[in-house]
Amino acid sequence: MKLQFLGTGAADWDGPDARGEYRRLTATRIDDSLLIDLTATTLGEIERPESVTDVLFTHSHADHFDPGALRALSPRRVYAHESWAKAIDLPGAEVISVKAGEAFDVPGGYRVTALPANHSTERADEQPLHYLIEKDGKALLYATDGAWMLNRARHILGDRTLDAAVFDATIGDGFDGDWRVFEHNSIDMVRLMTATLLRTGTLAPGAPVFLTHMARTLHKTQAEIEARLAPPLIACFDGMTAEV
Repeated sequence: MKLQFLGTGAADWDGPDARGEYRRLTATRIDDSLLIDLTATTLGEIERPESVTDVLFTHSHADHFDPGALRALSPRRVYAHESWAKAIDLPGAEVISVKAGEAFDVPGGYRVTALPANHSTERADEQPLHYLIEKDGKALLYATDGAWMLNRARHILGDRTLDAAVFDATIGDGFDGDWRVFEHNSIDMVRLMTATLLRTGTLAPGAPVFLTHMARTLHKTQAEIEARLAPPLIACFDGMTAEV
């Protein structure tokens, strides 16, 4: 699986800041055909948009779901939590309702399992989702938005071994006491989860752990973030690609 991080920013990015840093809102493309989340900030970054046939949405927040951008992209299939999938208006496309814990096939050889995320929206009945994506014997955990992995999500993963993980890293490094820890990660939180996943065999030795969804107001520059990280943690930037 080829990953392309079209956008790596949290909701507070609205253009270049005083440092000259800029991140588009978080969206990630897998191979050519599969996209996770979509907004107008990343729509223009998609090369050969006609090749995107399937879009997975993690949740309904506006920095992850933009109905205008979705109509412009016009994929064949859209997947969203059952609480709001019925509200997606996309003529000519199949809108597929997804439940946490449910596994389903996506054209292109993907087996996708929806995992409950530790996050919330204004919709009382919505369960934001993370995704386990499997293809050709490889397993990728895509976990943004959300904080600590929920116990139920860990049990759904079962005895699988992850070849890579993508984690929410909204809060930055060294922000103890930040209220956002209840629905977003700090880098220290990702470090702890990574160490545990490695120790329990859920994450393969040497597997990369990608950090995305970084807040403008809570992170240093890309160069400063990279200087403070050590493998397997990798700070993503817009346009970055990687192979799993």
